Amino acid sequence: MSVTPQNNSASPFQYVPVPNEHVPAVLAFIAERLAPQGSTASTVDSVRTVDPTPPDLSADAPRDDWTDEKLIDFLKMGTKSSKTVIQMLDHLSANPGKDAALSTRELADALGVSYSVMKNVPTQMGRSLGARFPGCSAPYWGLWGTAHFNPSRSNEMYFTVTPERAEQWKRLRG
Repeated sequence: MSVTPQNNSASPFQYVPVPNEHVPAVLAFIAERLAPQGSTASTVDSVRTVDPTPPDLSADAPRDDWTDEKLIDFLKMGTKSSKTVIQMLDHLSANPGKDAALSTRELADALGVSYSVMKNVPTQMGRSLGARFPGCSAPYWGLWGTAHFNPSRSNEMYFTVTPERAEQWKRLRG
């Protein structure tokens, strides 16, 4: 295996090999960089290293910058990414809170979508939010896996919604 980045100055992209277990963290990092300033937590906070002691995640709760009007507009977007996130929010709202967080794989299985679709959600949402909802964080709560969730899958993102978001989402969805 070559670990030399592919460098083609004619291409707008550079290809850098990334170990599979770090792909979700790299995608989240890129999504954060594509999002407007102030719309997500700092990279240092969002891409955590594995810590054997369960962290206190209460301080990591997302900002509540989604008004009813913004969520209704989000529901009307009609993009492939927004449809996936709508499915996520429907599913996660049934059992909200960080203790009910589902890994990328668990959520993909629950929704019947491929793992690759789910692991790309943070990147896709970063682009969509930056373009259509500047200044908004994701409408779900993404947590990087730690020993608190599942030590064997510590490099995977976990998804949940706050109880407040779940209540708001259920009310808007009727």
